Parts: sequence; C-alpha cells; structure tokens
Amino acid sequence: MTARCDHVVKIPTRFCINVGLAGALVMYDRCLSFGGFAARPTMPGGPSPAMTQHVFGGPKFRTRRTS
Repeated sequence: MTARCDHVVKIPTRFCINVGLAGALVMYDRCLSFGGFAARPTMPGGPSPAMTQHVFGGPKFRTRRTS
C-alpha cells in the first residue's frame, strides 16, 4: 500500500494519535513552513493583497532537546 502513495509522512511520537490530530499537525507544519496566511481584506469585497511567493529550500531538521 505504501508503494502506491505519492507522499508518506512520519510523525515521531511516543504515543498513539488519531487521524484528526495527525492531519492537524501536518497542516500546522505546512502553515509554519509556507509562511502563514495572507492579510485579510479591510472591507467586504475589497481586494486582498497577494501572498509572497514561497522560496523552496532544503529540509529543516529539528534537534532533540535533552533535559
């Protein structure tokens, strides 16, 4: 089944999570990686400013903190 997938995401946790929480984590990560949301329009029907273009870079690796 994994061979038929376009993308496989692994979330490193020490506990089980459900599909809803996994989806929320992936969307939160994408929002941080792509720079968030565009500014909201100031009036109904008004033009909204365009978001800045995303610059693709290398992968970001997080280090594990030791306490």
